[in-house]
Amino acid sequence: MKFKVIISIILVVFCICLITIFVFFRGNSEGPRAIILDNLGLDRESPSNETITFVRKTRKLLEGIGVKVEYVGVKGVTLKVYQNLAQYNLVILRVHSGILVEDNKKIVCFFTSEPLPENPDKYSEWFNKEYLANATLELPNGAKKSFIGLKPNFISNCLNGEFHNSIIIAMGCNSSINDSMARAFVNDRKALVYIGWTRDVTVNHTDSATLGLLESFFENNETIKRAIIKVPPDLKTGAKLTYYPEKAASLCPKKIIEQLLEKKSSFISDFIDAFSWVLLISSSTSNWFDSCYRRLFRKF
Repeated sequence: MKFKVIISIILVVFCICLITIFVFFRGNSEGPRAIILDNLGLDRESPSNETITFVRKTRKLLEGIGVKVEYVGVKGVTLKVYQNLAQYNLVILRVHSGILVEDNKKIVCFFTSEPLPENPDKYSEWFNKEYLANATLELPNGAKKSFIGLKPNFISNCLNGEFHNSIIIAMGCNSSINDSMARAFVNDRKALVYIGWTRDVTVNHTDSATLGLLESFFENNETIKRAIIKVPPDLKTGAKLTYYPEKAASLCPKKIIEQLLEKKSSFISDFIDAFSWVLLISSSTSNWFDSCYRRLFRKF
């Protein structure tokens, strides 16, 4: 009797191992996911919370087509959140961004909401490797406040994993003044496309333009190139929306999401089939062990 109990326990463990391996190799069963990082409110002037029109309409649009949406507000936009961006299929960066000049070259820098640390040991390794920078924001009263800024090298070297079927939309100023940040996301971390602004952009314009872009993608089923052509420049600054790489022009974001939804559906079906097979095999194996056990002890 004890032998049969031991065999049953071994088979249960075996089943769990098989299912775990299946889940690991089959991929994410949650379906398409989006994240909105929003720290524009750092300037104490820009609207920045879950109730603003842009966030509400974006969430409604994406959830309406089956995309799970996560929102991270001002206080939560940390280095750790940036590090985990690769798990999302649509990344909307409603964050402050600026330009750093290094070796006479301009590079894009994204703001976190973490104040520049007074303790030099905090993140010292990343600062020494020049993954991070002092990102200074000028407040409405003329005062300046320093935050931790992340450079393209941070995206290239510090993210947890690579992107899979992912679109990056950087809503901040100068996010595509050149392709320094775009190459980090696309070339180094395998995002499908990076979309951003060529110059400073006003908050109202980036909100309305990005929402219009998402509607073109997911309501009108338009390609990257077609949707971006329709986005007007910012009348106050002349900023234009652009994308990288050029080969992403024909990508259709809605089809990407639909494929991910199909994958989720097939995952559930395959999981049930696999579990059924595991149970069948386990039951047959248990009966075989029981039969062998009885025959063995019959001889004694």
